[in-house]
This record gives sequence, structure tokens and C-alpha cells, in this order.
Amino acid sequence: MKALICVIAFLCLIPLNVLSQTVTEVPLPEEFITTMDVTGEYPLVRTGYLASSIAAISTFYQQTLGEPIKTTGGNTYQTLYYDYQNHKVRISLYHHNFVTEVSIMVE
Repeated sequence: MKALICVIAFLCLIPLNVLSQTVTEVPLPEEFITTMDVTGEYPLVRTGYLASSIAAISTFYQQTLGEPIKTTGGNTYQTLYYDYQNHKVRISLYHHNFVTEVSIMVE
């Protein structure tokens, strides 16, 4: 009984987003500036932006996660689809006003 109480107390001290992020931690480019994080429930969502081009960000993800399962888009937007740590991951890139917005969704 004491062990169960200790485990419950320990779990209460750990934020839920830490538990969920350890399972589905998607790498981020070094200059990534986060604007929103939804980590308490699936789908997990992280959005932010960079001053890099779509091509540079796409290359970063191809080097860190490998070749995407599927890629859609054009010059001003692109979406990369991955299976990462047993989760479906969609990384959407949209370039405007000298920055590229990045939206990462983990299902």
C-alpha cells in the first residue's frame, strides 16, 4: 500500500506534458520559436516559426527523421508525413513575411 501511495505521489509531481513528450519528442531546428504547445492529449500539436526557408527546414527533418512517407505542397507550403516512434507525424511548413511557420501534429 505504501508503495502504491509513493508511485501515485511521484506521478502527481510530473507534469503530463513531460510524460507525453518523452514518447513523441519530435526534433526541432535550433532556431525554432514555439508559439503554441498542446501536449496534454492527442493529437499533440506544436507550432512555431523560423527565419529559414522551406527547403532548409525540410532538409533538417529529412536528415533527422529520414525520408518522409509522403510529401505534398509547393514553393510556399509543404507538408511532410512520417511514422515516428509508433505515431503518425505531420509537419506542415508555410512561408510568408520572411518567416516559415511550422506546425507539428502527432497522432
